[in-house]
Amino acid sequence: MSKEILGGKNVALEILRAGRRKVFRIFWARRAKEAASEELVQLAQNKNIPIQDASPEKISHLCGTQEHQGVAVEVSAFEYADFGDVVQKTLKRPKGGFLVLLDEIQDPHNVGALMRTAHLCGASGVVLLKHRQALVTNAVCKAAAGAQEYLPIVQETNLVNVINYLKDKEFFVWGAAGEGVSLDQQKPVFPLALVVGSEGRGLRRLVREHCDALVSIPMEGAVGSFNVSVAGGILMAEIAKARRLTP
Repeated sequence: MSKEILGGKNVALEILRAGRRKVFRIFWARRAKEAASEELVQLAQNKNIPIQDASPEKISHLCGTQEHQGVAVEVSAFEYADFGDVVQKTLKRPKGGFLVLLDEIQDPHNVGALMRTAHLCGASGVVLLKHRQALVTNAVCKAAAGAQEYLPIVQETNLVNVINYLKDKEFFVWGAAGEGVSLDQQKPVFPLALVVGSEGRGLRRLVREHCDALVSIPMEGAVGSFNVSVAGGILMAEIAKARRLTP
């Protein structure tokens, strides 16, 4: 079985809570008396997972980052969800479900933040590209704060093919773009797919052309645009609000 080591107290805690992956052991550099630490110890004991003392330096070496809060977890490798299964589950969601598609977003912090927001806003899944895209790495898991353990995440090769497949399934496809119609004048149509483009460049031309509508966020300041994870978060919050208000 393929394994990986992820750093971070919250990451370790959510992996244990979710129970989605096999956990082999936990490395711990300190035993703080915080509630999160106590719960982590209790969960590990309940699941018979060994806790191994390790120096902060060793944990940094094991997980490849110094941002681990003295905790790392050795787990089975992340498994991506099946696209067809995720689509079918989205179509069965009451009031209509929605998916989030990421178009070559390469900053792992942005990808992780978008996953976290997608999970909290009730998205049925996130679609990542296999190439020129930050995937589910340690840095992404850290930024996602454990959301990747609950949210179905799909890996696909061609985003235009994904969009066309979704449109065949009667999804309405929103593309986030600065030149799009204002969010004030757009109402989400479910089932919905929200496509968010890369840092700086935004949506690629073919991806943009295959969207049913381009949507923008009203701005009042002088700065050119929102950060991609912030923009995605604003749009997802509006989508979640629309779902809640749907009879």
